[in-house]
Amino acid sequence: MMIFDQFPSRDEAEQFAAHVERRYKRSARVFDSQDDSNRVDPFPYRLEAPIVLVERNEDLSGEKKFHRVVLRFGGRFSGT
Repeated sequence: MMIFDQFPSRDEAEQFAAHVERRYKRSARVFDSQDDSNRVDPFPYRLEAPIVLVERNEDLSGEKKFHRVVLRFGGRFSGT
């Protein structure tokens, strides 16, 4: 999973997740806490909710575009 956090609000996180699903055909889920997101994909560093987990594809192609796209929604790329 690719992990994104620090969105200004849940609304921006949901808009980012919807954009990723619609435009890039990847599943994306929004979480309100790191405890919840860690149940799906544990991350060893502190995240700030809302958090969005985005599915990775097998060849990892095109992932850098998500690092730029998330900025439009006020979030940041935190890792994989």
